[in-house]
Amino acid sequence: MNLLEKGRISGYQFFALLIITRLVPVILICPTVTLVNNPATAWLNDIIGSLLAVPLVWLIVNLGHKYPDHTIIGYTKKLLGPIGGILAGSFILWYFFMIAVSVLRTLGETVVTGLLVETPILVPLVSAAFLIANSARSGLEINSRIAGIMMPLIVFLLFFVVASTYNLWDPGYLRPFFFAHGLGELIWPSASVLSFYTEFLIIGMLLPYLNNPRSALPLSIGTILMINLILIMQCFGMAAVFGPLLNSATFPAFALARMVSLGDFFERIESLIAVVWILGAGMKACLFLWATAVGLAQILDLKDYRPLVYPLGALMVAVSVLSYESLIALINFQTGAMIVFTITFLILLLFILYIVLVIKKSFGDETSNAGQG
Repeated sequence: MNLLEKGRISGYQFFALLIITRLVPVILICPTVTLVNNPATAWLNDIIGSLLAVPLVWLIVNLGHKYPDHTIIGYTKKLLGPIGGILAGSFILWYFFMIAVSVLRTLGETVVTGLLVETPILVPLVSAAFLIANSARSGLEINSRIAGIMMPLIVFLLFFVVASTYNLWDPGYLRPFFFAHGLGELIWPSASVLSFYTEFLIIGMLLPYLNNPRSALPLSIGTILMINLILIMQCFGMAAVFGPLLNSATFPAFALARMVSLGDFFERIESLIAVVWILGAGMKACLFLWATAVGLAQILDLKDYRPLVYPLGALMVAVSVLSYESLIALINFQTGAMIVFTITFLILLLFILYIVLVIKKSFGDETSNAGQG
C-alpha cells in the first residue's frame, strides 16, 4: 500500500495544523462551556483535559514511529489483518469525516447567525464545501503552508480580543471558587476537553509526511501546552466578562469580539475577526476531508485519492444538513454522544493496536522494516 500523497510538511507546518485543529471549537462555539456549572473554575477543566491528552498523543506518535512509512490506516490493516483492519479503519475514517461535517455545519451556522442572518444555510454550506474540497484536492503540502500563515493570525486575534476587553472584566466573577456539587462536576467538562484532543488522531495521517518524524512528539506536546495556555486565557477572559451567563452564550468568543472597542475609532471589528476564524475552520475541515479521502483510497487500494474528494464534499453537505436539526443539536451531540464515542472507542482502539504491536514484536515481527502504506 503506497503513500498517496507526495508532499512533505515541516515541523512548523505540522504544529500549525494541530493548533488550528484544536482551536476551531474554541473560536467558534466553545461547546465545553455549556457543561460548566461555575465559570470561575472552567480553566481547571482545560488543565485536566490537556494533561490527560499527553499520554494519548504519546500513544499515537509512538505507534506511528513503529511504522514510519504508513498512515494510521496502513498500519491498522497491517496489525489487525485485512478484515479487522478495514473495519477499524472504516471507523477511523467515519470519525474523520464526521469532524469535517461538524466543522462545516458549525461554519454555516456561524455565518448565518453572526454575519448573514437572512441567508439560507445551504448557501454557505455548499459554497464552503466546494472551496474545502477544492483545497483538499490541492494536497497536504499546499494547505499546510496556508495553515502556517493562518495560525499566528488566529492566535494573535484570540489574545487581542481578550486583552481588548479588559475594561469590561469584573474580577468578582472569578472569585466564587468552589464546587457546589463536589469535584465530580469537573468530570464531564474535562471529558469534553479530552474528547476534542482525540482529534489529534490526525497525527496518524500526518506523521509519514513530516520532514523530521522524530520531532512529532515534542511538537505535539508543545501544541498541547500552547493550546492549554490559550484555553486558560479564554476561560478567564470570558468568565470575567460574562460571569454566570457564560454557559448560556451560543458563540461566546464571537460575543466577546463584538465588545472590542479601543477609543472611539476602533470598534465593531467582529466581522473581520469572524472571517479569519471562519477561514481557520475551513482549514480544519479541509484537513479532515483530505484525511478521509486518502484513508478511503488506501482501504480501497486506489492509486489516487483525488477522485474521491468532490463526492465526499457533496456527501459532507448532505450529512451536515440531515444529521443536525440546529446548532443546539450539534452542540448536544459534541457534548454528549461524541464524548462517549471518542473516549471509549478511539482510545480503546489505540490500546488494542499497541497491544497487538507488542505481541507481534515479542514473536519477532520486525515492524521497523515494514513496507510503505
